[in-house]
Amino acid sequence: MTGVVFLATSVFASQWAAIAEKLDESVVYIESKQGSCTGFVIDNERDYVLTAAHCDGLELYVDQTPAKVVSKDAKKDLLVLYVKDIDRPALKLANKDPKRGEELASFGFGYGLERPLMRVSHVSDDKTYIAEEGIGGPLLVVDTSFVPGQSGGPVVNALGEVSMIVQMGNDVVGLGVGAELIKSKVGKYFEKSK
Repeated sequence: MTGVVFLATSVFASQWAAIAEKLDESVVYIESKQGSCTGFVIDNERDYVLTAAHCDGLELYVDQTPAKVVSKDAKKDLLVLYVKDIDRPALKLANKDPKRGEELASFGFGYGLERPLMRVSHVSDDKTYIAEEGIGGPLLVVDTSFVPGQSGGPVVNALGEVSMIVQMGNDVVGLGVGAELIKSKVGKYFEKSK
């Protein structure tokens, strides 16, 4: 009898705890008159932050500092902000989108709480298209819901690299565009590797 052997590649809880500490340094709280969201530093030297375009609003602030829109892609729900003297480490963008079954973690200010929430999940699908939602695709789907307020926050792999961004979901799943699409749309705003 022949069988297939599967190797466990799950990240240990202690590894996710270490990643959470690093993410805490780069993730920011975004607020406007319309509500609150999450974002993350993508270039420390140029003071750029990435979030979801649906987080744009009147009187936009990042960690209580006024923010200005640098680039907005409403179709792919991506927004780059300039925040003077952000002085936080930039997160690195993964080279490739994650595949089905890979473990990821979302990180953001769910429910507008003081500290970001971390939620570990797995990629359920890596090429979903939803025409009526406006973003279209390809979208990544994870097997946990995103919490309101986490919009625009990073979803990272086991190396702490941004694999997707929190954009939408329901009570069961979360959806967002992956690293490859993020790179094609706003990659020039990310800090260059040294």
